[in-house]
Amino acid sequence: MAEIFDRLLIRILLAGFVCLMIYLYRYAHVIFYPSVKRQVLKKINPAENPADTLHLFSRVVGISIIFSSITLNETSGFFLSLFHFATWGAVAIALYLISLYIIESVVFYNFDYTDEILKRKNMCYAFISFCHAVVIAYLFKTVMVEAENSIVILLVLWLYMLVIVGISVKYYTLISRLSFNRLMIQKNLSLCFSYAGFSLGAGLVIASCFDQEHYDITVYVIQVLLKTILSLIIFPLFKKGLVRIFPVKVGDGHENNIDTERQSIGYGIYEGCLFVSGAILTTMIVNRIQFGTIYPFF
Repeated sequence: MAEIFDRLLIRILLAGFVCLMIYLYRYAHVIFYPSVKRQVLKKINPAENPADTLHLFSRVVGISIIFSSITLNETSGFFLSLFHFATWGAVAIALYLISLYIIESVVFYNFDYTDEILKRKNMCYAFISFCHAVVIAYLFKTVMVEAENSIVILLVLWLYMLVIVGISVKYYTLISRLSFNRLMIQKNLSLCFSYAGFSLGAGLVIASCFDQEHYDITVYVIQVLLKTILSLIIFPLFKKGLVRIFPVKVGDGHENNIDTERQSIGYGIYEGCLFVSGAILTTMIVNRIQFGTIYPFF
């Protein structure tokens, strides 16, 4: 019975420790966004600026996802295990926040956080930032698991992941019929649904490329690269196939009407669903088809 209460106490202490680290992040958030110092360090008012609330708590959700991959093994001693837990968690949060800063600098290169969130209260900007926070956290969680408690391997895979994610976010403008910059300025929600589907699909594909057994880091990185290239070849085939199977009528032939239809929420949902479906099917083709020693004859 005493052992059960000891384990319960340890879990309660760890829960408090995680809350403490999230509390420290609240102040670290000011480092990346100095203009929110007054809002973050005081009580948050979601009704005043819901875009800022969504932007802030998207990071909290991401940090929670990352912490779900960190384990504490008491076999090496409680205090040593706690030190490992704290160190690994601090490194993970720091790399995660740096990842978000880099990716959003690439995606939002034409937009400023202060203007879009604090002044214009742009929910479209906040929603896309929320997608970045969740997807990058999910990818970083996958990378942490594959690193197997090695800081060196974690750094290598983290940099590799950043490169792939950076390329994927630029890929959106090539496959989407929506104008990212123009709809962002207009605060158009169709862009939110379309980009959410794309980012979720890209996250699933990239995570599936990293999720594989490895014994040598060089061979593993090459395998991830080959699967990524294969995914880039397969995904457009599924997207075009789904568009052919489920064609949509856009406008009545006049350019203005076509633009209006493309800016509608319905079209954004249509594109987002296509992206997610194509990504799931791509992971099936890339990762779930195993060839034996005997290849099929055609």
